[in-house]
Amino acid sequence: MSKQVRIGILGCGPRGMQMAYITNLLPECCVLTAMSDPDEAALQKAKEAFPGIAFYASSDALLDSGKADAVITEVPPAIHTEYVVKALDRGIHVLGEIPAVDSIEEGEYLWEKVNSAKAMYMCGSNPNYRAKTLFLMKLKEMDLLGKPAYIETEYVHGTGNKVSRENWRNAYESCRYCTHSLGPVLQYLGEEFKAVSCMSTYDRLDNGRAHNAMACLLHTESNIVVRFLTAFGLPTYGPQHTTKIMAEKGIVTLYNQKADLYLKGLNEFSSTNKLLEIPFTPEGSSRPMGLKIIDESTFRLGNYGHNGSDNYMLKDFAEAILNNKPSPLGIKEALAMTLPGIYAALSAREGGALKEIRYPWSK
Repeated sequence: MSKQVRIGILGCGPRGMQMAYITNLLPECCVLTAMSDPDEAALQKAKEAFPGIAFYASSDALLDSGKADAVITEVPPAIHTEYVVKALDRGIHVLGEIPAVDSIEEGEYLWEKVNSAKAMYMCGSNPNYRAKTLFLMKLKEMDLLGKPAYIETEYVHGTGNKVSRENWRNAYESCRYCTHSLGPVLQYLGEEFKAVSCMSTYDRLDNGRAHNAMACLLHTESNIVVRFLTAFGLPTYGPQHTTKIMAEKGIVTLYNQKADLYLKGLNEFSSTNKLLEIPFTPEGSSRPMGLKIIDESTFRLGNYGHNGSDNYMLKDFAEAILNNKPSPLGIKEALAMTLPGIYAALSAREGGALKEIRYPWSK
């Protein structure tokens, strides 16, 4: 293989187009070679934006073309696992979108296929690369918070007007879109969720979203409780990502790109209730740095940010392929952050019944 991974993108929707542009920002390890979409208008838009590469009206045709060493799967949830497996069966590496699977059965199937494949699978969870996640991991590394007891995490995404009934989110229980919130939390905790109970408001706002708000309580083996909320129809100006960790030494609250940190014993710092703003990463900057302690009451954040998360993720993917390294975020991490949402949906259908979460590797 050359020093560049030839990237094909399955899907020319907004997210597929975004990843195509990002691929072109990483010429040191990637080159965009092909895109596919059954929608003629979407395909034409991609042709105008990326002349000189190959285009296909079907994902199967792209996979059979020999034009790609790796693909990014920007296809609907219902067929996502199918195309991840089709790519792996052809020896094509996969950066798979999140959530990783659409059912418990798909999780078992994908677990077996990835573990028997010669090609690499990486979970495309860009929240694990975001500034706030790196910030949390630095707090953990420095043991500033100590043992966590309770965590809250939310993903609230405003939509404005009613959306078409054909939109996948309308029939998709929002708690199943859990990876944005649970991926970073799992990375921080280092342990899996064992049980979940979930309640749903259903279409209370009458805005076309069958399960507008869904609230879950998740439980880990070491008795940490995590409250997780998703809502896609509330009147917010955009996606709101919030995480709050309550622990023995302090509390940290992350709201989009701001961090509110309280540490027990640092009265001067905590009483001012400072907001530590996490700056966006300038284009072309190096991998993010972490939290720096200047003295016992002063903290400084290095240059890392939300806008660079896709770049870092794709670069890690390509470099792992080029250097024959293990997947940066493998199938175990993918299913650990996806399956709890599927079990939560089952719980909500039964009015909040407690569900034990089973993973393919725990059998």
